[in-house]
Amino acid sequence: MKYSTALIVILVILSAPLSEVYAGHNVMPVTPYGDFCPLCTKYGICKSAMTHEDAKKAMLDYYHKKGFNIELEKKRGRFIKVKVKEKDKVVDVIIFDRMTGRMRSIF
Repeated sequence: MKYSTALIVILVILSAPLSEVYAGHNVMPVTPYGDFCPLCTKYGICKSAMTHEDAKKAMLDYYHKKGFNIELEKKRGRFIKVKVKEKDKVVDVIIFDRMTGRMRSIF
């Protein structure tokens, strides 16, 4: 009896790591890697550098279509750091390049 109970316990312990449990395994990212602003081309070319206000408007339009809100956190040179929120919860933090229109998640 002791041996069969021990064998069952060992098999349960050894089989637990084999199950595929990943956090967010089937969840699509809020900002796909290498995504770009719709005002620029997909090759990362804008006609000219966007102003901070143009970039903010483009980001608002982009994320509003996905059902999110944004909060500008920092403006520095050609980059803008933005928090993407769903209700009051931060779901992504991105860096937006005003010269190329590229968005990169840093969350």
